[in-house]
Amino acid sequence: MMQDNLDPREYRNPSAPKGDAPVRPITDREVPLTGQQTPTAIHSWLDGELSESAVRQSDASRDVDFWLRLDREVQVRRQMTTPAHLYERIMEALPTAAPAVAEPWYNRSFTLTPAVAIAAAAGALAIGVAVGATVLHAR
Repeated sequence: MMQDNLDPREYRNPSAPKGDAPVRPITDREVPLTGQQTPTAIHSWLDGELSESAVRQSDASRDVDFWLRLDREVQVRRQMTTPAHLYERIMEALPTAAPAVAEPWYNRSFTLTPAVAIAAAAGALAIGVAVGATVLHAR
């Protein structure tokens, strides 16, 4: 099975041998994430399949504490509201009149200048000549 690397960040030389790895600039190299993997028990607890006490009995106590702190912080953030004075300032900054809606292109006025009329006529003539030549050549 042939698999192409479609990553546009890869700088490939088509004439280079296939065995050579592509050379990328140092600023574009990926840095592997170093850290611990989240234990399966934590995933099960977050999915509601295990109880907190069952997960705490394993070595995942620190992960449980982290997720509980995160949940408390999220609950606090969900309760936050915009202060009244800031809300009033935002409403005062809005324009009083509604902005005008742009008129559709088919309802707009159309002005035909002499230069545009000449260019349109020349274009129509060129198209007619091309179609005529094609029809005569096809016979």
